[in-house]
Amino acid sequence: MMKINLLPAAMILALAGGAHAAEVYKTDNASMEILGRVKVQGMNNDADPDHRLKGTARLGVSGRTRVMDNFHVFGYLLYDLAAQDPAPNEDRIKIRYGYAGFDFNYAGKLSFGRFENAYYRVSAVTDLYDDFGNTGVSYWGLTPNDVGGRMDGQAMYDVNLNGWFLSASYQFKDASKHVENGWAGSFGYEFDDVLGSPLGIMAGYSRFKGRRDDNYGYHADGFFYGADKTEWGVSAYYGTFRSPGFYAAALYNHAWLKNTYLGDGTEVALSYTTPGGDFTFLGSYGYMKSQRPNYTRYRTSRLTSGWTFMVSWSPVASMQTYAEFEHKLKAAYQAENENKATLGVIYNF
Repeated sequence: MMKINLLPAAMILALAGGAHAAEVYKTDNASMEILGRVKVQGMNNDADPDHRLKGTARLGVSGRTRVMDNFHVFGYLLYDLAAQDPAPNEDRIKIRYGYAGFDFNYAGKLSFGRFENAYYRVSAVTDLYDDFGNTGVSYWGLTPNDVGGRMDGQAMYDVNLNGWFLSASYQFKDASKHVENGWAGSFGYEFDDVLGSPLGIMAGYSRFKGRRDDNYGYHADGFFYGADKTEWGVSAYYGTFRSPGFYAAALYNHAWLKNTYLGDGTEVALSYTTPGGDFTFLGSYGYMKSQRPNYTRYRTSRLTSGWTFMVSWSPVASMQTYAEFEHKLKAAYQAENENKATLGVIYNF
């Protein structure tokens, strides 16, 4: 899902879309691409009790126009699509990314719209699976509406220079996520060649102020809506995921979600891709613990923990077949042990 190499944040967003691109036209001053994918996957009951075979798709477009030397404008739009009849109360079409901005070349990029915030770069090093993973990551899943995930109404600036990078983002009011405002930042450095592979280290911080509206407070699902959320983390990686050879990454994050969670998460991942790039093997372990067990619905310090594994085969660049398995232990937000399994085929265009 993610090829980490301290890329500009806008490029990370495009890679996170999991789609290739077909160039529609290109001139000296402008270009446009169409991108997308189709995925069909079979799942066991723990992975999805409502489906055994499920189809999804993505479709998007990107454009870039030159204004003058070292100054371009750009736009990117990507939708998630249901490739079959959706479940009741589920949308057939959902926007995944939608942003536009200015590219000042060496002076950085300024983007506006819907994407992950600047802190995501820290946790992206272990965000590698198509379906599972992120067991030890506070960025996803602590809230019922993914506060800190892909968010509307953001502005982000990022710059890369001589191996260093810096990203900063601001979140404007978003009533749908019960967020009043927020901001985030991350920075890091990549060593180009350490025993033949890149080595990167980074750190980041994120803060959201909850919106105190009519939904503020605890709900029947056990979550506290409109809670303030703060998190910081550090991470490191070695190698390039899905490039021939080994890739290793580790993440530590600390988060506070008012009246819900105060604790730490750790996730480590190791993968190997064969010399031809056809096969990739990946395994990871994640763990999240709470320093305030009384916050959690089962009064336990373990929020989540588990192992995740994947093997994928790409006979050609546009096609990927894969299998994923995840074993999660009983925890605060996990009523019983769980064994999820999925087998899928992805075609990118």
